[in-house]
Amino acid sequence: MVHVPSLPQGQRIKLAELSGVAGRYGIGADRDRPRDEAIAAVHEVTTDPELLGIQAGVALADPHGISGPTVELLRAAGADMRIAEEHAAEVRARLAR
Repeated sequence: MVHVPSLPQGQRIKLAELSGVAGRYGIGADRDRPRDEAIAAVHEVTTDPELLGIQAGVALADPHGISGPTVELLRAAGADMRIAEEHAAEVRARLAR
C-alpha cells in the first residue's frame, strides 16, 4: 500500500496539483474538453505512473460514485491501476473508521 504522508514533499505537492487538474478535466469545468487535451494537462503535472495511480485510487474510493470519468482519465494518462486499487482500499478503510 502507498502511505502518502511518507512520500517526499515534492511528490505530495504534485499529487495536490494532480488532484485539481484531474478533477477539473474528469468531472469539473473542463470535463467536455477533448481527451487528448485532458491527458496533456495531466502530463504537464506528472507522467509518473505511481502518482497517477495514487490519484486514481482516491477517485476510485469516491463514496458518491461520481469520479469514474476522473479514474478513466488517469488510466488513459498512464496510471498504475494496481497501485490505484491498493490505494483505493486504503482510502476506503480510512473513510470507514
